[in-house]
Amino acid sequence: MVGFGLDRKEFQFCCTVTALIFLLCTTTGATQKETYQDRIDVAKKGAEIGPRKGNIIAVPIPVINPTIGNGLQAALIYLHPKRTGDTKSPNATSGLVGMYTDTHSWLTGIFHDDYWAEDKYRFTGFIGYGDLNLEYFGIGDDPQFSDNPIDYEISGLVFMPQFQVRIPKTENWFVGGSYLYINSEIFFKTDRVNIDLPDISSEIESAGAGLLITYDSRDDNYYPLSGQMFRTRWVDYGQTWGGDYEYDKWTTSINHYQPIGGKTVIGLRANLQTSGGDVPFFDLPYLDMRGFPRGRYRDKNTLSLHAEARYKFHQRWGVVAFLEAGWFAEDIEEMTSSKTITTAGGGIRWQVLKEKKLHLGLDVGFSRDGPAVYVHIGEAF
Repeated sequence: MVGFGLDRKEFQFCCTVTALIFLLCTTTGATQKETYQDRIDVAKKGAEIGPRKGNIIAVPIPVINPTIGNGLQAALIYLHPKRTGDTKSPNATSGLVGMYTDTHSWLTGIFHDDYWAEDKYRFTGFIGYGDLNLEYFGIGDDPQFSDNPIDYEISGLVFMPQFQVRIPKTENWFVGGSYLYINSEIFFKTDRVNIDLPDISSEIESAGAGLLITYDSRDDNYYPLSGQMFRTRWVDYGQTWGGDYEYDKWTTSINHYQPIGGKTVIGLRANLQTSGGDVPFFDLPYLDMRGFPRGRYRDKNTLSLHAEARYKFHQRWGVVAFLEAGWFAEDIEEMTSSKTITTAGGGIRWQVLKEKKLHLGLDVGFSRDGPAVYVHIGEAF
């Protein structure tokens, strides 16, 4: 074992990725200096100069993720130009993605994130098909599975559209609806735990529709320097919407971004998820934190707090440091007395295009479950 507790191949792969990001930065970065106020002014006024040229990003991106393994992601992303005369709408983005990892997990899909009519309307949608090989850690903190997770495979179709409209006579409030449809097959590989146990498979459909309310005063949706983002979503799942399971979920999150000095911004986030009814294990609330596989801590209720310092010492180059804490419990009243899960870490950022503040990131998170490495597009929140 070498470096961060990773094996030799993983450590060499991480070093290669880091070197590539450094190389890209040093060969394409600009030298122009600017203050945070300059960037905020550009974000607010840039759209007023009229339509801009769209940008296409077509690059292979390494996948390093403790949940699905290490591999490669091919992404074709289109960053839309501002519409003529639209001075308020955030950045619109479309893309095709394909991924394959060393756990034989793969995914392909199409997404679109759009805003129009002076940010009066908002739409986000994704449709994809994949086959993921994951680990089941049980529900709560059951040591029977947390120390000896069961391998399982889930494959199928995912469809997720949502639409919002700005509430009349408000500047930053939006209301709308969302829908989620999953048609998949789950295959538990129990023979790897005990050779005498048969593998278990099941075909499932899960579907739900719900209400979404958002408050968004961020100055930029790629890399916010100031403002807040509040979102609460209630979704009802069941046969009414085309699913097999009767349950509901409520997710509420709030982000705050505060510039400090000339080059640093502090990002704060709180995220609460609650659920009730016959919730399938794969859709139970989970702690979405860096430092362990996604799904490691699941239960009917979860709460997490996140703090991240982001420092841009170059127009297209930056670093981050983060600290996160989370709680999970079957009953929401028990969360304050439940076990506290903490993670900490840091990462590097490279701005892919000078015109758009969309970053390629490499993060390392540390927790009691060991270190975890992530390569991703965009910010954690």
